[in-house]
Amino acid sequence: MKFPRLLGAGILVLLNWQACREPQIETRNAIEFPSDFPPISYQNPANPFTEAHIALGRKLFYDPNLSLTRNISCGSCHAQVHGFADHNLPLSFGIFGRKGKRNSPSLVNVAWMPNFMWDGGIRHLDVMPIAPLTDSTEMGMTLPLVLERVKENEEYKTLFMNAYGKFEVSETSVLLPLSQFMLSIISDQSKYDRVRRSQDKFTANESNGYQIFKENCSSCHQEPLFTRNDFQKNGITFNGEELGRFRITQIPEDSFYFKVPTLRNVELTYPYMHDGRFRTLEEVLEAYNQVDRNHAPNLPEFNLNSIEKEQLIAFLKTLTDYSLISNHKLSEPR
Repeated sequence: MKFPRLLGAGILVLLNWQACREPQIETRNAIEFPSDFPPISYQNPANPFTEAHIALGRKLFYDPNLSLTRNISCGSCHAQVHGFADHNLPLSFGIFGRKGKRNSPSLVNVAWMPNFMWDGGIRHLDVMPIAPLTDSTEMGMTLPLVLERVKENEEYKTLFMNAYGKFEVSETSVLLPLSQFMLSIISDQSKYDRVRRSQDKFTANESNGYQIFKENCSSCHQEPLFTRNDFQKNGITFNGEELGRFRITQIPEDSFYFKVPTLRNVELTYPYMHDGRFRTLEEVLEAYNQVDRNHAPNLPEFNLNSIEKEQLIAFLKTLTDYSLISNHKLSEPR
C-alpha cells in the first residue's frame, strides 16, 4: 500500500483548518468511551462527535460506490460479524478480485490507537481511510473521484445537511465523519468486561486460562485493550518480501516487526498474523510453543501443554463481545 507520509501530514493540517470553518449543527458528545479504559489517543478538537456525523460516516463506511468498481466498501474487509476484521480470509480482496498482501485487522477500539496498519505507516485516524480508498489493489479511487461519487448520490444530501447544515462535499466533510463512525466501534461488553466489573464470574477453565494469559501473553497484549499498540517481532518465519515496520522506518533492526493486534474478539477474527497463516487459535499457540527465541528477543518463554492451551483458549473466548456484533447502530444502513 502506497501512502506518502508528507501527503498524510499535509491533509491532516487541511482537515483541522477546514473543520474549524464549517458549522456544527449538533454539539452534544455522541460517543461515550468506557470510564475504566485508558484515555483515548485520538485527538482533533475540530471534529466534535455528533450523532449526525456518525450517521454520515456509517453510510460512507458501507458505501461500495466509493470503490472504482462500485462493489467494495470499507465494510467489505471490516465485517461487523467478524469483529470488524475480514470475512475470515487470509488476505483481503479488492477491486477486480485483486488479492492484497496482508490480512485486514479488526477496527475495534481505534480511539486508543496512535498508529494504523500492520507497519504503523499511518499515524492519525482522520487520514487513515485515504490509504484503502486510493490503493490500486483495494478500492482504486482518487480523492476527487470519491467526492464526485458522494455528490452523485441523492441519499447523502440529507445526511450532509444534518451534519453540516449544507450539502458541501470536501475531503474534510467525508474523512471526519468516517473517523467518527470508526471511533464509535467500541468493544467493552464481553464476559471478560463483566467479570472485571464484578458483574459475572469466570468458569474454572476460564480462570485458569486467565492466569496463563497473565503469565505468558500480557506483556504484549496488555489489559484492558489487550494490546500495547506497539510493534514486536514474534519469531515466526515470514515471507522475505514482507518486512513489516522496516518499510516505514528503513531501519534494518525493524525488519519483521509488526503491530501487536488486539485480542478482543479474537475468536471471531481468524485467520491470524499479518498474512493470515494460522486459521485456529490452537495453531497460533503451538507456533509460539515452537518459536526460535533467537528471532524473538522480547517474546516470553512459551511452553504450554494441551490442557493449558485449552484453558488459555477458554479465557480468550471470554473476550468475544456479542453486543458489538449485534449492535444495529454499527450495521450496514438499510
